[in-house]
Amino acid sequence: MKPPVVLFNRLHFFAVLCAAWLLAWPFASAAEPKAADPARFEKAIADYEAGDKTNAPPADATLFYGASNIRLWKSLPQRFGRQKPVNRGFGGSHLSDCVHFADRVVIPYAPKTIYLNAGGNDLHAGKPPERVLADFKAFVMKVRAALPKTQINYLCIPTSPSRWSEVEQVRKTNQLIADYAKADGKLGFINYFPHLLGEDGQPRADLFLTDRLHFSEAGYDIVTSCIRWQGAMDVFAKADATRAPTKGGIVFVGSSSIVRWKSLAEDFPEHKVVNRGFGGSELFDSINYFDRAVLPHEPRLIVLYAGGNDINAGKTPERVTTDFTNFVALVKRKLPQTRIAYISVAGNPARWKQVDTVRETNRRIEALTKADPQLAFINVFPHMMGPDGTPRPDIFVEDRLHMNEKGYVIWKEVVGPFLK
Repeated sequence: MKPPVVLFNRLHFFAVLCAAWLLAWPFASAAEPKAADPARFEKAIADYEAGDKTNAPPADATLFYGASNIRLWKSLPQRFGRQKPVNRGFGGSHLSDCVHFADRVVIPYAPKTIYLNAGGNDLHAGKPPERVLADFKAFVMKVRAALPKTQINYLCIPTSPSRWSEVEQVRKTNQLIADYAKADGKLGFINYFPHLLGEDGQPRADLFLTDRLHFSEAGYDIVTSCIRWQGAMDVFAKADATRAPTKGGIVFVGSSSIVRWKSLAEDFPEHKVVNRGFGGSELFDSINYFDRAVLPHEPRLIVLYAGGNDINAGKTPERVTTDFTNFVALVKRKLPQTRIAYISVAGNPARWKQVDTVRETNRRIEALTKADPQLAFINVFPHMMGPDGTPRPDIFVEDRLHMNEKGYVIWKEVVGPFLK
């Protein structure tokens, strides 16, 4: 009678093993996929190397490196010309590929700054967030070993309509890398993820091409703005954390002529004024960072000065006017009772050759303000001109672009009546 019992026990043991294997199989199949062979990008990298021999990248360049949203960024030279940008994107790449090829198209350039955008393809291929983090750490270690002074910034993994089902993995990966960067203290993490979402919490379709995956120029507007101004917004946030935002006052927002208005509070002591200028900004930047720079203060009046840098960057009066219209629409949606006063684009000696474009921009925006009682147009332009119709040289600092104290005295007198 014993043999059958033994046979039964063996069969039972085998059945348990099979059941356990079957239960474990789904998890085994969901394990991290085999790494893709970097050799699939050999031609793209070889093409970059060949180009480098005839047209070597500049010293102290800003390197944009990574996957297809880098490769497709055709407007990069216009957006970051002063930073000497170099584009070394290769579409479809993983972070592991970026590590592999760093010896050939990163380290030889000795860039001053690196912006790395990769990781989304890794997640799409089934790699877990922890693996993406590990590959980013490997990239940092490799670059720092050769270029210890190079600043490394990680451009967050974006969401997109075509990969919205992967959003939780994207969020987790971004958080892991953001935490690592913060703990490191020297790494940058550029978080434009929330700016890509509409008020419904979904990716904005206008920010992507028809493939619903890659950025349109409107999407690159947001990435550019976040690269340039995330640091300034962090400073504003620290100031607001130290001193609670003043509600119901007047927020001055815009470019460097606002930033440099150091006597703003003294000039208008009867008003609660807040300076939220960030130098070099364009009108779109005040839209992109409205929620951080303006909204916390819930002002009764916004005084906006922006548009000159837009024109200097090559934007048309139509584009500046469109951005102003979008700014107004944003304010009316989020602060419906708040008034907006737009300070005209000023003429200055350094950019006098742009005066016709400045005048046309001012004309268009003034026309919009006249049609809406919630808006006002503060025309400082004629008050800054001399008898010959050109900018007074005595009201500008040495760069012939920004005003000195005499210039702000003029602005105080012209702007003051609109603050009531």
